[in-house]
Amino acid sequence: MEKIRYAFFDFDGTLISKDSFIIILKKIIAEEPYRLFFLLLWMPFLLATAIFRLDKTFAKSAILWSLTVGKDKRNCAQFLRNILATESNSLFFEEVIPTFQKLKAQGIEIVIVTASGQTWVRGMLHGKIEHVRMIIGSELTFFAGGVILKSKNCYQAEKIKRIEKILGKNIEWHSGWSDHIADLPMLSRATEKHIICPKKKHLKIFEKQFNRKFELHLWKTK
Repeated sequence: MEKIRYAFFDFDGTLISKDSFIIILKKIIAEEPYRLFFLLLWMPFLLATAIFRLDKTFAKSAILWSLTVGKDKRNCAQFLRNILATESNSLFFEEVIPTFQKLKAQGIEIVIVTASGQTWVRGMLHGKIEHVRMIIGSELTFFAGGVILKSKNCYQAEKIKRIEKILGKNIEWHSGWSDHIADLPMLSRATEKHIICPKKKHLKIFEKQFNRKFELHLWKTK
């Protein structure tokens, strides 16, 4: 039986031009500035995470909780699903749709693997981007009146663990697509490596790591 071929895509900076988590943070703070108080309560932990480059699971949970605490559980899920849905058209790179169409025509299954929450990524894709077989992202849950991460932040090597848990280890890694060196583990496994609009410092690392054997894409937004 022929193996299914998969193309694995990062989301933030790869399919969209910005970091969706940062956009959500800024948007909620602008609309509900009192939530800065909750964020300040967690500031020592947030600073320690940044300074010592600790795992971001707790920090992301603290931020998400601060942004959502006090909202009804059902309304909270809908809130996160819809928060970027209306403005996501301007965030997606123009090349995403034709790239997905080309891969699908070749019989390649498209999987988005991201540290962003599955809830809002799904909301951003809905009605705009087709041909995505599944989203493997940070899972969210409701705790103590707000939203936190249900499991470890889906980032770096954790992406590989999540992919293998869901799809198995005996799969064909047709291609990997990312803008960030955090995805070196994912890109290293892929036969084809595609780098999307990287920062200069990241591009140098990609060039050294892969001996320039990758395809560089300079995608544009509308």
